[in-house]
Amino acid sequence: MRPGRSETDTTTRRQLLAAPLIGTGGELFGQFGSSTRAVSSDESLPAHLDEYVPDLLERYDVPGASIALVEDGKLTWSNAYGTADPAAERSTTADTPFRVQSFTKSVTAWGVLKLVEQDEIALDDPIGQHLTSWERPDAEYSWEEVTVRRVLSHSAGLPAGVYESVSLDEEPPPLREALSGNAGGPAARPTDEPGEFRYSNPGYALLELLIEDVTGQDFAAYIDDEILEPLGMDGATFDMTERLRSELATEHFVDGTSVSLSHGPAKAPGALYATVEDIARFVAAGTETGGEPVGRGVLAPETVGEIYAPAVGTTGFYGLASDSAGLGHFVETLSDGEQAVMNGGQGPGSWHWFHTIPGTGDGIVILTNSERSLQLLTDVIEAWIEQRGLPTVSLTRARRWVRLPVWILVGVAVGLALRLGFGAITGNRTFDPLSERDRPVRALLAGLGVATLGLWWTVGRETVAFFLPVIADWIGLALSAVVALLLVTVLFPRTGGDGPT
Repeated sequence: MRPGRSETDTTTRRQLLAAPLIGTGGELFGQFGSSTRAVSSDESLPAHLDEYVPDLLERYDVPGASIALVEDGKLTWSNAYGTADPAAERSTTADTPFRVQSFTKSVTAWGVLKLVEQDEIALDDPIGQHLTSWERPDAEYSWEEVTVRRVLSHSAGLPAGVYESVSLDEEPPPLREALSGNAGGPAARPTDEPGEFRYSNPGYALLELLIEDVTGQDFAAYIDDEILEPLGMDGATFDMTERLRSELATEHFVDGTSVSLSHGPAKAPGALYATVEDIARFVAAGTETGGEPVGRGVLAPETVGEIYAPAVGTTGFYGLASDSAGLGHFVETLSDGEQAVMNGGQGPGSWHWFHTIPGTGDGIVILTNSERSLQLLTDVIEAWIEQRGLPTVSLTRARRWVRLPVWILVGVAVGLALRLGFGAITGNRTFDPLSERDRPVRALLAGLGVATLGLWWTVGRETVAFFLPVIADWIGLALSAVVALLLVTVLFPRTGGDGPT
């Protein structure tokens, strides 16, 4: 202790230094830490969700959500929360239709497998064998390897990307023009070696054309007749009517602005409109139940098994939530040996998710109208698996890992703050930015800190915020604190003794 400073004075200064750190840590844990509220033993999951979901909407700044549960292969419960259209003060209900985005791919897969059951096509046929109304563009890789199965499982080497959308009052480009690369998206042709996972919207546009060329029917009419109507999905449609337009959930970008209604040249990749109960009936149709067969008579049980069978290992973002891609679905094997099947729907202004355990008849569907809702989805899924006594799924494990960077940055910030505080208390640090002590090292640290912060706010934050806006905000706050404390450390070098600056 330095002369003239009492132990009481020193303790008081340390307490003053620690107080804001403890307060910040407590607030961080409360706002960002464990957001899962345990389901009590005497509380049903619906009752829990009725209390929990409104809090999540507020936490993540999401306008509205609809949720449905499947148990024993049946739709057993649904409810809705928040607002479908905040500007019009229109509440979300279980009957509110959403554009369900890539859930459409799962429905499309059922439509394609219906043709397989009817011996119109085979899964291992080259898709070009059945495309009669469109001239396939030349490609670096062989079209013969672009099979129906590979297109369904995103492993045909086809490109990623989406087609340009136009206002509902305008006519979008024809499907065949889009497939040829004349609608703001890539041409549907193999640009990589077929066999590896590569998510492809143009691939599902090809499947739309396949259905039309094989059946001679409009894609939407075929899916309605063969899949939607037989499964009782009465609110599901591809047709935008005035009534649908007035009832549809308004979608919102990350910044909260609303998304204008639009449509594009292809329906199969993501243009289905449906309520949460419609999707729950679809999910239930693929599960075990005591009264009806898997497939509910629309597809044979073995055909549904083919759809759910792993076809190719997933990579990247998709690998965080699944082991493999099936046909129009994603799958993983749980710790108890059961298979989980899921799909996500994401588009401008929305995130949706369904998860099901076909062997137990359990399932959950979550629809939202905001790009800020991915974290909400994972919190609800975690509550579902906890209450149903199901094994942990990859999505909830990923949820925990993505928070790690924030805790690391908070730990670094706290360490720097304590180091500075200790130096100030002991007199080992003083304001001397031009000090000769470790000047090159200090300049390098300052430059790296400022550069890192600049890269985050100009590039990194936008990328992370698209998927995880709340976590992106916390990363930005924690990183800013680290850089600010690092700059203070540089400006207040050690006055003497050994050790790093």
